[in-house]
Amino acid sequence: MSFVQAYSRWRGVSIVIPSDIVRYAYMATAMVIALGVLREVFVHQVGTETVLRDLRHFALDAERNLGAWYSSALMVLIAACAFINWHKDRVRDGLVSYSWVFIAAVFFLLSIDETVGFHETVDVPLREHFQLTGIFFNPWIFFGAAFVAGFVALLIPFLFDLPRHIAILFVISGAIYVGGALGLEPLDALFESRYGQGSLLQIISTSIEEAMEMLGLTLFLHANLIFMAEARTTMLVRR
Repeated sequence: MSFVQAYSRWRGVSIVIPSDIVRYAYMATAMVIALGVLREVFVHQVGTETVLRDLRHFALDAERNLGAWYSSALMVLIAACAFINWHKDRVRDGLVSYSWVFIAAVFFLLSIDETVGFHETVDVPLREHFQLTGIFFNPWIFFGAAFVAGFVALLIPFLFDLPRHIAILFVISGAIYVGGALGLEPLDALFESRYGQGSLLQIISTSIEEAMEMLGLTLFLHANLIFMAEARTTMLVRR
């Protein structure tokens, strides 16, 4: 691993991202998921009447904890990479080039929502108004599904313009993330509605859901870094 510094005529510095960062990202993802799973096992087997209590800060299905922060951090990194890719690619066709800006903006906003949880504020009012149960217990997924459909539709020309292997990685990572965030959410809602928050089935479903989201984000970040490497992207910090 090495960092290369090269001063330019603008008295700036060229920053090279070490390739090891990808391996570290996967290791960090695995560690966060493992800590979340171990927390669930501990609480289920031992309970919460210990000095460690419920270890909420490691729970996968909670706000303001390690998992939420890590997912938000991955989204910010993806947004940064996408913005850098736009800066490198902005001389090309406007629609394709500005797709990078669109991706950067969406993931930056998603990072905020991951921490704050805006999308979940609609659940209780809609649930109580329409008396929703079962797979519709968490009605935010309707808005989420519409958003994903629009997001994908707008990016179709962009995906066809990308190198094929990068486009495939984008699609696979997106499928993993959406499969967790939206695909498993109805099952999670069904278990929560029928057996209550914290039931074994609900915990298992939620753990798989959050793990898929983190893996999808990590792979998407990896794909962005591959694109940057193949495009010989250089970040210049000017003084």
